[in-house]
Amino acid sequence: MLCAPRTQRRSTPTSVPLYSVRKSPHLRVTAQKTPYFTENFVKFNFIVLFIALTASCSAVALAQEKDIDWGSAGAGYLSQLTEGTTGNWTSTHGWYVLPTFNINKQVGVFADFANLYGKDKNIHVEFYGVFHGFGNKTRLTPFIFTGPGYIRASSAGTISHSLGWCVGGGLTIPLTRRLSFEAIPVEYVVNTANGNVGNNIDARAGFAITFPKKRSSEK
Repeated sequence: MLCAPRTQRRSTPTSVPLYSVRKSPHLRVTAQKTPYFTENFVKFNFIVLFIALTASCSAVALAQEKDIDWGSAGAGYLSQLTEGTTGNWTSTHGWYVLPTFNINKQVGVFADFANLYGKDKNIHVEFYGVFHGFGNKTRLTPFIFTGPGYIRASSAGTISHSLGWCVGGGLTIPLTRRLSFEAIPVEYVVNTANGNVGNNIDARAGFAITFPKKRSSEK
């Protein structure tokens, strides 16, 4: 994840925040044996938590901040390196969609959706979390982010489901009033497929569209 809030002339960063799965050679979950209920129950809990967090934060934002943007929607290219069980690293590539909502001028929440593709593998990721932007006098707006998520990976007919956590940092560069270039050069994602801890290093780049509020000076 992941995008940072901005002031009147600063674009909103996005980040965050994905995620291949390191598989165990001894433990596998086949598609036929994967409980459908468990998968959707985990996803449902994350979505409900994110909606509740956004709703409660929006009330605070409306009361405290009147001259910040609502948030942004970003999308772009994603690359990932995943550590295998033998210590080797493999790469996957894909795309991401990253909507954000600003709580105040520095802090906001995000929802991160991504798909990654490799040789005989497909990975779907959903992460939800918070980010913090660092306003300054330059056109660059750095930010950091973190949050939990859900990972579904399929490879050669084998499907695994796991929880994960992401943490990373990036920056945004405003191109126009509503369009920004965003980059997240370093993002670490840990997954827990089949009870194992998997390490993933991600990088992404794309564009974000900002949704501004009507400024007090414009009324």
